[in-house]
Amino acid sequence: MASLAPLAMSSTKDELLNHLNLPPDTYALMAKETDRVYIWLTSEKSHLKSNCKRKPPYDWSDIQEKSKDEAMEAIGKGGDEYTDYYWRLAAPAVDCPNWIARWFLYHKFRYRDGRNRTHQRGSHNSDRRYHTDSGHGRHHRSRGHHHSSDYANQDDYYEEGLMNAGMYAL
Repeated sequence: MASLAPLAMSSTKDELLNHLNLPPDTYALMAKETDRVYIWLTSEKSHLKSNCKRKPPYDWSDIQEKSKDEAMEAIGKGGDEYTDYYWRLAAPAVDCPNWIARWFLYHKFRYRDGRNRTHQRGSHNSDRRYHTDSGHGRHHRSRGHHHSSDYANQDDYYEEGLMNAGMYAL
């Protein structure tokens, strides 16, 4: 299997979906898998840097690099029949075990610490549409495609993915 070039952690959900040809339903499953590891990572103080004085929710920079690497490895190896294909698109690198897992984990921290929250909640931003075409996912199993979804602001995209993932028992 060929690996894909990594995206920057600051890349948007739309950029990730397009880069991986990732259906929104599979994205939601991957977000749920990331959530399990996030809970493990933030529930044990041993993962925090020694100078961390913060209380939850923790920031990405509060977590030890070794723990981040362990979390990325766990996410990348913890996929199911629907998500494993996508996790394996990220080849391990010297500085990152799995860039796709890093992207999901980083965005989980950004969602939790509130930096993506804006004063636009409830506004209708038509630029936040995500499309997939029926040609996606020929090499893996997928639970289906959504043709479009609206997101009022950036922090909704992670939360929406987790709500949709609740439809499927893992």
